[in-house]
Amino acid sequence: MKKHIVSLVFTGILTCCIAIKAQAQQDSTKKINISTRILGKQDSDKADSTDKPAVSKYPKTFGGITFSRIDWGFSRLINDGSFTLNENNEFLEYKKASNFGFDIAQFGIRFSDQFKTYLSTGFEWNYLRLKHNVLLDQDATPLDYSYPDDITYKKNVFTSTYLRVPLTFELRSKKFRNGDRAKLAFGAMTGILIKGSQRLKSREQGSQKFKDNYNLASFQYGAFARLGYDSMGVFVKYYFNDMFENSPNQDGLNNFTFGLTLGF
Repeated sequence: MKKHIVSLVFTGILTCCIAIKAQAQQDSTKKINISTRILGKQDSDKADSTDKPAVSKYPKTFGGITFSRIDWGFSRLINDGSFTLNENNEFLEYKKASNFGFDIAQFGIRFSDQFKTYLSTGFEWNYLRLKHNVLLDQDATPLDYSYPDDITYKKNVFTSTYLRVPLTFELRSKKFRNGDRAKLAFGAMTGILIKGSQRLKSREQGSQKFKDNYNLASFQYGAFARLGYDSMGVFVKYYFNDMFENSPNQDGLNNFTFGLTLGF
């Protein structure tokens, strides 16, 4: 039932975004570009006064500060190839899990009108809204936890924050009549752990926040793909590394995310 609900919600959001995009395209006097380059050499299509594309020489470089590839979506934990957590990881069962991230800097080379590659960096957060009344132990190796008997948590969110560094290969179509393009991007990603945290809320102790690395992987790596139209699309990411390190009971626990991308 939950899988059907998630699918319906995701489909609904994507449908709404496509509908909004289509409506915006009907007004030829307005053009919305969600990707915003703040400082640096841009990768943009130039045109002359007759709206014909200028002749470009390739390869050419681009880069600088940016605010783009804003990912928002869902996360699913995969335990030894299954979406069902084994008994060692049942304490990590969640009501909802989400992923959010964006890039703030980039440098790349455009080899042709249809192909470019670039290295970027940004931040990424993963949120697990834990189902059980569990408190993760700080400074414990391997990962350990307890179930407080005298506290009932109304809110229990386990968060990991990473500096992400993806290497992207991007293909795009020729321009359609309205000037937009279809895009396909894929590549490898790495990440360095910045921090882990657990935010709790209960009637007994109010709001609490604890910071620790909780044996989260210091370095994460995986693969990703994006498919989109103009500045909007969908993404999928899979992390090959175990979610935790120095914690044998959590071996084989990986993270899988999917959702929407803005500023593509």
